[in-house]
Amino acid sequence: MVEAYDELPLWSAPFGLTLLDQVRMRRGIRALDVGCGTGFPIVELAQRLGSGSEVVGIDPRAPALARTRLKLEVWGVRNVRLLEGRAESIPLGDGSVDLVVSNNGLNNVDDLDRALAECARVCRRGAQLVFTFNLPGSMLEVYEVLEQVLKDSGRGEALAGMHQHIHTLRKPVDWMRTRVERAGFRDCQVIERSFRWRFSSAEALFEHGFFRLAFIPPWHALVCEEERKAVFDELEARLEARAAAEGELSLTIPYACFDCAR
Repeated sequence: MVEAYDELPLWSAPFGLTLLDQVRMRRGIRALDVGCGTGFPIVELAQRLGSGSEVVGIDPRAPALARTRLKLEVWGVRNVRLLEGRAESIPLGDGSVDLVVSNNGLNNVDDLDRALAECARVCRRGAQLVFTFNLPGSMLEVYEVLEQVLKDSGRGEALAGMHQHIHTLRKPVDWMRTRVERAGFRDCQVIERSFRWRFSSAEALFEHGFFRLAFIPPWHALVCEEERKAVFDELEARLEARAAAEGELSLTIPYACFDCAR
């Protein structure tokens, strides 16, 4: 049990706890978790809905699904079925689910419109869609400094790439609402919240495991390899100065939770 006790990544927790608060917990339903990853919130959701419900999880990453299977086995959860696949092509029948959830998943698909259309297709009339995603302004404190570093060094192409990166991954609420409604969902209630990622220094931030995994690689890709060290040394130095002046380095993570009906 020890190897499955730590059930979720810390990064996923604020988003997922908000998501779970919006789900209508009903007996005997069929639910779908799009981008179920390593098991949060699908393992928790399946237990809260009870054994009379079925929860289907879909994710394109086989190693993530293997981790979820381990958690299900350890906790004795029997009402989950896992599928390796993509949100743009969900292998379920039309009108076959009562609930679709996605915790920071739909915002990372290759084709959002197609994925939302698939979610709408598999939903019964009156089904609930609940999903979370982080908003523009995520880690604004870092992006503001990176923008200035790129401007000061005359790296206009990298600066344009940074803005495109933000636009691609961080969609505004109104932009997302338009696409959700166009897919066939209605009565969308939106909850906007934020949390803070706090560090003692820029060095601590850049050494953080999840930061190195999820954020640094796409930032490095903005700058050619021979210039990369100079740019990111300067970024770290300026963030270090901010941390020294303010007593810590605090990053804002705004996010939204959509709660819609089919």
